Amino acid sequence: MSKKFTFIHPIFVPGRRVFSLVVLTYLGWLVFINALMFLPALGLLPDNALSAMGHFGKFLSTGDTHDLIHELVFALIVGTAAIGLLSQLWKPKEKFAGQLVALIVWGAMILTAAFTNNWVPQPLFIIFGGLTILATVFHPARRDLLNWFSVATLNKTLLTLVIAAAIPLLAFTFTNIGLQTADGGNSGFFEHNPPTFHGGDSAANQEPSQNQPLDSINEVDTDNEADHDQKHIALGHYRNIAVLALLIILVGILASFKPGDWRLAAWVAGFLPILFGLASIILPNAESSLGVIWSLVAIVWGVVFVAVAELTKNAHTKHKES
Repeated sequence: MSKKFTFIHPIFVPGRRVFSLVVLTYLGWLVFINALMFLPALGLLPDNALSAMGHFGKFLSTGDTHDLIHELVFALIVGTAAIGLLSQLWKPKEKFAGQLVALIVWGAMILTAAFTNNWVPQPLFIIFGGLTILATVFHPARRDLLNWFSVATLNKTLLTLVIAAAIPLLAFTFTNIGLQTADGGNSGFFEHNPPTFHGGDSAANQEPSQNQPLDSINEVDTDNEADHDQKHIALGHYRNIAVLALLIILVGILASFKPGDWRLAAWVAGFLPILFGLASIILPNAESSLGVIWSLVAIVWGVVFVAVAELTKNAHTKHKES
C-alpha cells in the first residue's frame, strides 16, 4: 500500500506561520498606505486629509513634481524593507539576508529620527518598524541572524566600492541632517543651494515689478525660503534623504560580507543609487534632486556594484562545479 504524499508549502509549516503572518501583515499595510496616497487625487478624500503623504496624489492632479523625490525616497526606504521581508517567504532560513536588510532599514530610520528629533509620520514608524522587529523575533533562523558575521566571507572588491562611495554619501548624509536640524546644512561636496536642494525655481530668480522695491523682494524671498525649509523639516524629508544615503553604505557593507542569500543585499545597495540618480535626472526641478553630474556618478556606481556582485557569484558557482 503506497503512502499518500501531501505537499505543504513552507509558508504553512507551523514553525513559520507567525513569521509569515507578520511579513504578510507588513506587505498588506504597505499596499494600504500606498493606496491612501492616491485617494485625494481620485476625489475620495480632501486634498489636505493626508498632508504628510499625499504628494503622489498632488502630482497626479496638478503635475507638480516639487516634492516627488522626497516621496519617492520614503517609498524606497519602506519598500526596501518590504523586499527584504518578501524574499524570505519561501526559504527564510537560507535567505535570512533579507531580514538583515529590513533591520538595517528601520534601524537607520529610528536612529536618524532620534538624532534629528523628527518621527513624522509616527504611525508608520510604529507599524512598519514594529512589524520588522516582530519578524526578527519570530524568524526561523534566529541563530543565523545573530551569528552570521562569524562565518562571513569578505569580498574585498565590493567593500572597496562601498568605502569609495562612503565619502560623498556621508557628506550627503550630514548635509541633510544639517538641513533637518535647521543649521544650514553646509557640509562637504553638498551645500544647501537652490539648484541642488530647491529645484532651482526659488523666488530669488524673479524680477521685481516697477512698483516693488528690491528690498521688499529680498524680504519676501527670505520668508519664502524659511517657510519652504520648515515644511520639509516638519515632514522629515531631509531626514529620509540622509537615511537613504546611510542605507546604501550599510547594505553595501552587508553585501560585502556575503551572509546567506547575500545577492539581495548587493542588488538593493546597487539599485538604490541607480533609482535615486534616475529620479534626479527625470525630475531636475524637484527638491533634493542630485543634479546631472552626481546623478550619473550614482547610476554608474550602482551598475558597477551589481555587476561585480554578479561576477563574484558566477565565479563562485564555476569554482564549485569544477
